[in-house]
Amino acid sequence: MSRFTRLSVLGIVTILLALLAIACEREIPPLSEPVTISGYRVEGVVTDRLGNPVRGISIVLHYDYDLVSEGPEPTKAFEVVDPTKTIRVVVFDRKNRMVRVLFQGRVSPGMFVVDWDQRDGSGYPVPSGIYSVQYLVDGDAKKAYTVAVSGAVTARTDSMGRYMIPDDNLPIGFAPLPLYSLDGDRFLGNYMISPYVILEFLLEPRRVAGFTLTKDRITRYDLRV
Repeated sequence: MSRFTRLSVLGIVTILLALLAIACEREIPPLSEPVTISGYRVEGVVTDRLGNPVRGISIVLHYDYDLVSEGPEPTKAFEVVDPTKTIRVVVFDRKNRMVRVLFQGRVSPGMFVVDWDQRDGSGYPVPSGIYSVQYLVDGDAKKAYTVAVSGAVTARTDSMGRYMIPDDNLPIGFAPLPLYSLDGDRFLGNYMISPYVILEFLLEPRRVAGFTLTKDRITRYDLRV
């Protein structure tokens, strides 16, 4: 299955192809000196045609996926056995930091499902990344399901036009990851996040750049608009 075929299955290829038609990509320049890191990182600078930094540009991060298996489909449901115990449903990020409490209380025996709208405790959309929705019973984790957030604003340029996407938001190689159709009704299979990523710069017109990351090296992408 080709890269853009997979993206079309996820419902974003049409938008990205249209944006690529007007994209102003630049070749990724090498760093002046080799720099090693642990994991992955993307960084760069956005400037205007006179070389002045452009501040406050939002950058959307899209993932690409490789199929691992067509099943089985994991379940989001947790079976409640003891209705006297308190259940907390909590979202954690990749570093096990709490993002949001979705539910806290007691539930009647049976299957219990809590969905997450990909927003944090303040109601803001979370950046692209891997998140774990955990069912805690009296403080102990009894069940969890994984959510991949892709196509979300993950970085913004600062006053110097600089941006950086850290390893936290680049879970390359994570698997198995269940993916669903855009409407959420159809299970597409279990996937792995590939090293190929797409950055979408929210300008007028929008700019899109896609490239393959290298582990333990910084990938640099500068954009002149």
